[in-house]
Amino acid sequence: MRLRCLDTPEGRCNSVPNLLRLAHLIGRARFRALRREGLLLTSKQKKRQLTPDAAIVADEEPIEEEAAPADAPLVEGIVVDGSRGQYRVQTEEGILLCSLRGRLRKELIYPVNQYMRQKVWIEKHKARDPLSVGNRVKVLPTGGNSGVIEEVIKEQNGSFTRGDSGKGNITSVAGLDQAVLVFSARNPEPHLRMLDRFLVVAEAQALPAIICLNKVDLGLSAELEDRLEVYRNLGYRVLLTSADEGWGIGDLRTALGGHTSALLGPSGVGKSSLLNTVQDGLAERVSAVSDATNKGRHTTTGTRLIDLEGPGGGYIADTAGIRALSLGGAAAGKLPWCFREFRPYLGQCKLGDCQHIGEPECALWAAVQRGAIDRERYESYRSLYKEGANEQGVRWQDTVSSTNVNAEYRRAVRSGGD
Repeated sequence: MRLRCLDTPEGRCNSVPNLLRLAHLIGRARFRALRREGLLLTSKQKKRQLTPDAAIVADEEPIEEEAAPADAPLVEGIVVDGSRGQYRVQTEEGILLCSLRGRLRKELIYPVNQYMRQKVWIEKHKARDPLSVGNRVKVLPTGGNSGVIEEVIKEQNGSFTRGDSGKGNITSVAGLDQAVLVFSARNPEPHLRMLDRFLVVAEAQALPAIICLNKVDLGLSAELEDRLEVYRNLGYRVLLTSADEGWGIGDLRTALGGHTSALLGPSGVGKSSLLNTVQDGLAERVSAVSDATNKGRHTTTGTRLIDLEGPGGGYIADTAGIRALSLGGAAAGKLPWCFREFRPYLGQCKLGDCQHIGEPECALWAAVQRGAIDRERYESYRSLYKEGANEQGVRWQDTVSSTNVNAEYRRAVRSGGD
């Protein structure tokens, strides 16, 4: 290629722009040559070459896997605790500290979409535990009270899954028989709208629920007693307990026996105190309720599964307190059905697509007006519906805290729901 000098108005040869142009032309020529030789692929060609086994996440460290003998026996166990790739699994051989086989980790974190024709796109994901407390697994013991999780057994029981604004759907506990929803009579005051949200999540996942009202020694108002009677009439079992006085602990222990249960509820309601009373020697830390915010302080910071002693046995999961509960898509398309008392009236409205929020000749609204359906429960449904809990395919962020509904909602609206 010949470089020609261009005359400038000053009559001198300005070679700098020509050198830059020459470098640009040489670069383009080399780029085309590499592309012709197949040494340089387009982004589309790179994506076609990826397979599910080749998906790489920038945040993950390569996992060094211990070679397993071909005929090594696997033992079955249940995950009782775990965080960031290390899991404590209870087996017949005792507690084993286990890691997750790298192959299995990819299967759990990056499931292949059947409609993607086995194409996998590289994405940057935040590290997240692919297993939940309560999962049943098969483990390869490697000696020294250690092991490698080789297989996750498909769950037959339910789980408690909720939405999270930053992490998507989170399964707090798996393999559950029932959920025990713990609230307090006072300090902090019970937030029954939040209780309705817990019940909706439980109903959506076909998980039996027990309502446990703790701290009844602090006093039970007549209004709260009337509200509890509404839930009893719906078929929910309501237990009145006091961890400090020992009231109702025998009934709670009987309800837990032979089941895998989870204690769920806001912070400060006394879940850890109840657990200490139900079974001696657990030595759970307890914290007082904040005088400034009237909210509980987080005593339990994670979820762990505890083997219950005594008649019936069973397991109980002590979970961290929840100050704000997000339904995510748990009730999408079936929100009315998740309210037990609505079910006899579904399908009886004049409009086939009635959403039960004021449409003409709505059978459900007529039941509310004549007192067959509790108005507070109906208003709880309307609140969830307006916030999008029934919408399918729409990302919905919950905006209710355990103390102030309206303030949290206004803040969420101002911040765009993030």
